[in-house]
Amino acid sequence: MKIKYFNSNFNYIDNTKNLDNKIIEIILNLEALNIINNENLLNHTINVANEFGKNKKKIIVFGTGGSNLGARALNDIIFEKKCKIEFYDNIDPIFFSKSLLKTDFDSTGFLIISKSGTTPETLAQFSTLYQLAEEKNNLDAFLKNILVITEFKDSPLYKIANEKNCLLLEHNINIGGRYSVFSNVGIVPAIIAGLNITQLYKGVSVITDNIDKYLSLSLGKYLCNKSNTKFNSNILMTYSDYAYFFGKWYLQLWAESIGKDKKGITPIHSVGTTDQHSQLQLYLDGPRDKFFSFLTTSHSGKGMKINNDIFNDTDIDYFTNKTMGDLMEAEQKATLETFKINKFSFREIFLPKIDEENIGKLLAFSIVETVSSCIYLGVNPFNQPAVEQGKKLTKTFLR
Repeated sequence: MKIKYFNSNFNYIDNTKNLDNKIIEIILNLEALNIINNENLLNHTINVANEFGKNKKKIIVFGTGGSNLGARALNDIIFEKKCKIEFYDNIDPIFFSKSLLKTDFDSTGFLIISKSGTTPETLAQFSTLYQLAEEKNNLDAFLKNILVITEFKDSPLYKIANEKNCLLLEHNINIGGRYSVFSNVGIVPAIIAGLNITQLYKGVSVITDNIDKYLSLSLGKYLCNKSNTKFNSNILMTYSDYAYFFGKWYLQLWAESIGKDKKGITPIHSVGTTDQHSQLQLYLDGPRDKFFSFLTTSHSGKGMKINNDIFNDTDIDYFTNKTMGDLMEAEQKATLETFKINKFSFREIFLPKIDEENIGKLLAFSIVETVSSCIYLGVNPFNQPAVEQGKKLTKTFLR
């Protein structure tokens, strides 16, 4: 993974040395990253995941936010999956019912994830399938094929899982949902689908073993400096469909961590090349209040060959001996060069390959970057107090 900044002034006005030392201490003690060193826990998780996934045609994951997005980011990069994994993070009633009414309870595994054990959306998903299984006289098969990940404490989900003899894994109490990608929350679906966890954790270690280096590349060190308060948006553009859910995971990680005390920089996820046709006009010709990160990879020569003969009677002459990957590579380079020529502040995060080790580096770096950015800005990276009011009102409106 290579990170390079363009047109970005790193002459800090503030002395951040004391903060840097504090950040390094926090990160080195961060359970969300240190969990990769717990070999016994990993072996236990692998054994449980493999046993749970045995003889399953499909695994359905119920969870929302951090209980879903990290696992989806990992699942995204597995090109040939050993088992089909479906994720349900929303409760749209029509989509949910149309998708799950014909569920085969005998051959499907159900992974139910909620750190608190009280998440209304997840409890509703669980109980809806319980109701459906009961109506189909197949409740025993449903309960036999469930794995619950939650804190081992007095909560509705933990109580039900115990009473119904469901398989259980403990959600680490010290790891918040949005930081849980390297815990059982993220890796259980990945193990079942066939991701190499050893290589994933190897990538994480590259970051944690070189904190000084990667802290110096932190976006927060630039964005959260008083001299650069002109930036209101943190825009991530991903040039690979295999990084789509990394983008969605990053949105939650950044937004839920940094948006506090009337402070924060709004994250936006754009997709290259798709959003070059829908958002780039605003980015290039609108207000210069945005910082851009381009996540790129090597596309040259990859994919299907483009037939050039079909364009013989046209003025198109640039597809000769080209592949779809060549076009993607050209679009990627053209966008970055346009931003460079027009003196926008941006950076390129280049992954030579979208694989386990590189996604491990990317996810771990994003955690380091987010935590450090929050500390530079003066907010708590680990809580989310503002969302509690909506949770309480939801329950009020249901009564």
